[in-house]
Amino acid sequence: MKYGRSIAITAICVLLGMIMAWQYKSIDYNEREKSLERKSIEELKDELIREQRNNENLSVRNAELEKENKEYENSKGDVTKETQILKHELERARIIAGLVDVKGKGVVITIDNDLVDVTESNLLNVVNELRASDAQAISINDERIVGSSEIREAGRKFIMINGKQMRAPFVIKAIANPEKLDRALMLLGGVLDSLEELKVELKKQDNIIINKVRDDGSVIKTDLLTPIVGK
Repeated sequence: MKYGRSIAITAICVLLGMIMAWQYKSIDYNEREKSLERKSIEELKDELIREQRNNENLSVRNAELEKENKEYENSKGDVTKETQILKHELERARIIAGLVDVKGKGVVITIDNDLVDVTESNLLNVVNELRASDAQAISINDERIVGSSEIREAGRKFIMINGKQMRAPFVIKAIANPEKLDRALMLLGGVLDSLEELKVELKKQDNIIINKVRDDGSVIKTDLLTPIVGK
């Protein structure tokens, strides 16, 4: 009889243990699910902010193009006005292409080695975030970053930028609305959070000077391009 009671008690203890283990796993699973859900919500929020930013940029650019089109239409037959508009467009194109020195308000970010070394991915992520935040001119260690700029690792300690070997610290300058850049860079889980193992310093400045891109054929290459006339 006692033997039977022992077996019954043992069975009940085992069953209770299994139930408690299952409950613990269920709680742990739910906590992990909630954590993933919170992370997913934050990522979706960040993505939504970026998309809204891009849409705003497209709307602004569309308005600019419509205004330019009206100016062209109104200037037909007026040679002086047409010449002024074309000069303005040429200067604007040179600025966008990085062919002239520029200055303005913005931020300066200094990134240096600490627990780990600075990688090309770190620099590319920062540059991409700056571009998404409407930075109109960017440089790294006084090398102007344009569409054809290269940012790639060259050996253990070096990163190649515009054909030049560089090593940390990297000073990134960006001309744009300083407050907007600061908000974008400081987002929770954003680009600066991903650099937590590096030394990072962010400063807002009112008079940043960014030099034009080197026009020696090493950065901007057009030898394989032929313009299409009449389009």
